[in-house]
Amino acid sequence: MIICLSSCLKQSIADAMIAEQNSRTGSGVATMNYTVNGNTVTTSVNDADSQDPRSYQLGFSKTVFPGTNSTVYILDCLSNSGEMTYTFGTDSLTTGEYEYDGIYGDLFVLSYNSENEFVHDPTDFIRFNITSYSQGHISGIFSARLTPMISAGNPNNVYGPVGSVLVTNGSFKNVPVFY
Repeated sequence: MIICLSSCLKQSIADAMIAEQNSRTGSGVATMNYTVNGNTVTTSVNDADSQDPRSYQLGFSKTVFPGTNSTVYILDCLSNSGEMTYTFGTDSLTTGEYEYDGIYGDLFVLSYNSENEFVHDPTDFIRFNITSYSQGHISGIFSARLTPMISAGNPNNVYGPVGSVLVTNGSFKNVPVFY
């Protein structure tokens, strides 16, 4: 009787279990969007929690410096046009505004179409406002004024027009934090 009933099912029990496992929703989609001097950059990652924490397309990582108690959070976003990265100089990432400006020294922020953009001049900045931090996922907005690096030459880097790279309309949603 059991054999007869199981043969009448549309799916085998094993197939039904696999289908149930595959139908479970993941962490959702993580997105980052911004405009660089009028050109839109969009990055989207399905089931963002499934990314490898050591090599991910869009996420935050918590980094503890060896031999110290110093902790920072690093945001990385890899898109078709390049990479955006920002180091949050905090040991406890929370909602609120984070800002870095050029009075603190040069900071790489963006590689856009093979050109590296820095917070370089005292008038340059990058601002992130984390509006939501829930269940290990962060959302918010950001903007920046950056200076392009024309050529790297230790110790004398050559920079282009100060503040000529504007990052506007920046937003990120459901971006995972890898601990």
